[in-house]
Amino acid sequence: MRRGAHAAHVVLALGACAAAAAAEPAPAAPAEAESAVAGAPLAAEPAAVAAEPAAVAAAPLGDLQSPEQRSTRYSAYTVPGGMWAFDIGAFGISGGDAFAKLGAAYGLGAGFEVEANLAHVGVGLLNLSAGWQFIDTRHFDLGIRAGFWYGHGEWLWIAQGAAKSIVSKLDVVSVPVALTASASLASWLQLDLGVQYTYGDIFGATSAGESSLFEDAQLGIRQLFFQPGARFFVSDNTAIELFAKLPVFSEVPTDRTETTLPFSATWAFEAGLRSRLAPGWFGNLRLHYGEVPEVVYGAHLYPSFDVELHVK
Repeated sequence: MRRGAHAAHVVLALGACAAAAAAEPAPAAPAEAESAVAGAPLAAEPAAVAAEPAAVAAAPLGDLQSPEQRSTRYSAYTVPGGMWAFDIGAFGISGGDAFAKLGAAYGLGAGFEVEANLAHVGVGLLNLSAGWQFIDTRHFDLGIRAGFWYGHGEWLWIAQGAAKSIVSKLDVVSVPVALTASASLASWLQLDLGVQYTYGDIFGATSAGESSLFEDAQLGIRQLFFQPGARFFVSDNTAIELFAKLPVFSEVPTDRTETTLPFSATWAFEAGLRSRLAPGWFGNLRLHYGEVPEVVYGAHLYPSFDVELHVK
């Protein structure tokens, strides 16, 4: 009897163990475990976090060499696609910003931009231009820019007295074409070199010994010149800019015997400071030296200024 009872207890114990083993879930296979971990939402968080620094580094706020903030003046660069660049200033001496400037430029994409100086319309002039940056690399860029400048003497109300009576008889057309190379040699240095030919023509007649404002300001002449420059980025928000205008030849398109202008009457130099005032806002202050400031403003050394706004 005792042996039978003992055997029964052993059978019952083995049956309970077998039932517990059957109820316990089987361990997941290694492949299933890996897929379960990979499908967890927490696994995607490190990738998202890792992508944030790259996005921040791609759009620095204060770098004047970034495409959205760099200067297109006397450089190979154009306004990025989809961006507007507005520029308001006064006392410029070049054809694009002579007298005053209220410029509006728009980036068409693929390195193209178009621009108009609306302030010239207000003083009786027409000024349109277009640019194309066709080489864009990390350290070297090349661009071409062409413009059309028209002045009708009777509309030029800023001319007064004898100058007005002379210029009112004339019309002027100017077509500048410039090829410019820009090289970013270091984080603090950019060099620019431009070569420009300007075709100008003055229609109308003046009396012997008379010269018009179009001629004296060199707005209607034919000229080939080089324009080397350097930009020193002293900080992320400030740059010092130096440029020289070195003509190869200059001539006035009239019937006079002496039509060629000497180098001493056409060369020019400018030093400027460009600063980022706020996101999208830039201020420029320049000092110009040459014969043109003397003719237009009455002094060989003359300042100019402008404020830029870039919006996208």
